[in-house]
Amino acid sequence: MATLKGCKTCGDRQIYFTPGTHAAQAARCPNCFVTCKKCDGTGFTFTRDQDQREVALACECRATDQKILLYNQAGIPAQFYDAQMSNFETGAHKSLADARKTAGFLRTSMSKGDWKGLLFMGGVGVGKTRLVSSLIHQFTIEYKVPCLFKEFTHLLSSIKTQYDQGQSEAVVLAPIAAVDLLVIDELGKGRGSEWEISILDSIISNRYAHKKTTLFTTNYTEDRGSSYADVKGKEGIRAEAQTLEERVGPRIYSRLKGMCTFVMLEGPDRRLPENERIGR
Repeated sequence: MATLKGCKTCGDRQIYFTPGTHAAQAARCPNCFVTCKKCDGTGFTFTRDQDQREVALACECRATDQKILLYNQAGIPAQFYDAQMSNFETGAHKSLADARKTAGFLRTSMSKGDWKGLLFMGGVGVGKTRLVSSLIHQFTIEYKVPCLFKEFTHLLSSIKTQYDQGQSEAVVLAPIAAVDLLVIDELGKGRGSEWEISILDSIISNRYAHKKTTLFTTNYTEDRGSSYADVKGKEGIRAEAQTLEERVGPRIYSRLKGMCTFVMLEGPDRRLPENERIGR
């Protein structure tokens, strides 16, 4: 496939990534790959068989377009459009390096039929969402695996809207249940109402039963000392910290243990200016 060697726009990947309006977007590189020179944009190349009959073959550029489609359908948050496993920074923090290494084994284990996912837990801003966004980039662009990213409260809001429109639970949850690799970001966020817990239970139970790989991120850990404590009201009153099990309940926690490897991330809050991270 003809491309511009040394393309500074895409690094010769033929795919260009941008933040997009609501989610990260991929497209053919505007500098070197607007039109495939091999098929002249038709999507097909032509050859002749042993009887000299002309035969149309799918051009390899269609595989690139498939990767672009999968990436755009995944819904990676716009701010993580540049997230890749190769540029996930761990610094001197061993837990971040270990988390990246564990994440790197996911494709190998899935290819061997192991559907067990990962649950990344840790404080605010340590890189959990960037890491799962990097994994989605890898699985869509490198492996052409259908993926879906859902922030937990946004997912609940979307489900409620669809319910209000008269759609059944089975129809609403079908895409979430069926996708090969699902990411649920900010597990435990929200009010923790019975309805929220019941929806989470339905999603997890369905994917558990069908052996579908699921990734989670959460600020809630297995120890109150390191777990998240919500801040409520104008006075900024800090609520008592909850463990992940206390937040989601014993039943869901048990399922999570059965379908995921728990991975702890520790480090500075990446959202803070660098000069404010010292000592954190």
